[in-house]
Amino acid sequence: MNTENAKRIKDVLIAILIIVGVLAILPAIFIAIVTILSALIAGFSFANIALVEMMSYWSINVWTSLFYLGLLIAEIGLLIIIVPLLVWAAKWLIKAVKWVISAIKKRLGGSNKQ
Repeated sequence: MNTENAKRIKDVLIAILIIVGVLAILPAIFIAIVTILSALIAGFSFANIALVEMMSYWSINVWTSLFYLGLLIAEIGLLIIIVPLLVWAAKWLIKAVKWVISAIKKRLGGSNKQ
């Protein structure tokens, strides 16, 4: 085996390892994003239930009802902040995977066309 073939085999093995690594990391990141979104939706549902409960507590204890109202406002604020961050993270992840694939293609001597 000459050095050119050895280098080519090494490059292919490195590319395979990178692809396997990316494929192993992507589901974990996707599950993390879905978990965060699910937690926010569950919290938002709790805040809506708390808002309904607030109506019954309003005459009993004003401070409890204001606490529930504060939970609802905080949850809406978290949704406004975190949902765009999740969208940005998903777009960045797609760009990163495209970059890794194009770098592997370039290293293995593929065309640079998209």
